[in-house]
Amino acid sequence: DSPARRTTTTTTTMQSITMRAAPAMSGVKLSTTAPRRATTTTPAHAARRTSVHALAAAIDQLTFDGAKSGSSTLELKTARAEVAKGLVHKYVVMVRQNARRGTASTLTKSEVRGGGRKPFKQKGTGNARQGSSRSPLKPGGGVSFGPKPRDWSIKMNKKERRLAMATALQSAASAMIVIDDISGNISKPSANDFNKSLQKWGVGATEKAYVITKDANPNVTLSTRNISRVVHTDITHLNVYDVLNADKVVVDAAALAHIQSFFGENGQAWE
Repeated sequence: DSPARRTTTTTTTMQSITMRAAPAMSGVKLSTTAPRRATTTTPAHAARRTSVHALAAAIDQLTFDGAKSGSSTLELKTARAEVAKGLVHKYVVMVRQNARRGTASTLTKSEVRGGGRKPFKQKGTGNARQGSSRSPLKPGGGVSFGPKPRDWSIKMNKKERRLAMATALQSAASAMIVIDDISGNISKPSANDFNKSLQKWGVGATEKAYVITKDANPNVTLSTRNISRVVHTDITHLNVYDVLNADKVVVDAAALAHIQSFFGENGQAWE
């Protein structure tokens, strides 16, 4: 056959296939335009699509004695609603997994002491043959496929971590309490006195509290470490899991100002 005839036959065959497929594709609009070229996405463009400026949240500000002294505003740069949950979850998984020590270890058959002698002869005893008394099938023997020391740590981009933390803090604004000066009003360690202060601030007796101060004041640390439902930290050691796990987030006014300046729209976290 000539090339022209083969081309005509091929065209006729394609037309018949298209006509057979038409009923099954009714309502589907086919595009005859050429596909668009793939565009290159820079990290800056990706960050702009992921983050958005959140609405400001008003938070009641109290004195150390529990009297209302005014209100504060929390306005942080947060992730978009459709990606916020996944981003924060990714950060929580990283924090929890990196906390694993990875020191679990078991002995294999070759590492257990003893077992070098054959327990009994190969034949004539009626038992199944055994070459070592340290077989994984025997009590006191090795462990098959047991854990060995390993590194469980995983990584996450720095700006992703910061955006997840800012999103978690902004989402906790409704449960946040701002205190004028926590560190300056605690002159000596006392878990009982701090527990009473929590009740004045509106933290229930069974509620978990996450206390954030600007500096790691030793008096605050010693006052809170014996209260199982209270976790204390400073602004340099914020933990996203503790933020989400707490019923109330108690923030020192100076710490809130630093959080606002660091995680705000034009904060140092995004430089």
